[in-house]
Amino acid sequence: MKCIGILWNSMNELRDEAINDIKKYAVVEDIVCIDFEDRYFDFITDIYPFDGKHKDINIFKANILIDKYESNEICILFLNMLDSEKVYCERKHTYIYKNIEELKQYIRNKYKARINGYFFDNIYHMTDDEKEYIFTLNIINSYLRKGKVKVLK
Repeated sequence: MKCIGILWNSMNELRDEAINDIKKYAVVEDIVCIDFEDRYFDFITDIYPFDGKHKDINIFKANILIDKYESNEICILFLNMLDSEKVYCERKHTYIYKNIEELKQYIRNKYKARINGYFFDNIYHMTDDEKEYIFTLNIINSYLRKGKVKVLK
């Protein structure tokens, strides 16, 4: 199962450690680090309307990620995970893959105490299903193709 994980700019100092932790749960096929410079808000606005439930989250999250941290760099991980059972997620009111949710919670719980200004999941974003994967991949590719961002590695 293909997934995309995004380590937000709050994780820049802990990025390598987090990537090593993620590798315990998934095969990391590729990593692209991007400096969004003044396009960070645009990227967040584009990435979050996927399920229609995130109407205000993009503005809220963008302001936290842009204002609290010096850099607008993120790290995108292209992952391959084993399929797992789906479990009902009360928070999202839908079924999600158990192993994806476990990885997200592990990363968030391990690092949130170490993040200056942790608030409202500004550590890690990860696709939950195939439709969201395709949607997220298309958004990322649109930024890369149009040269809207600076690729760091």
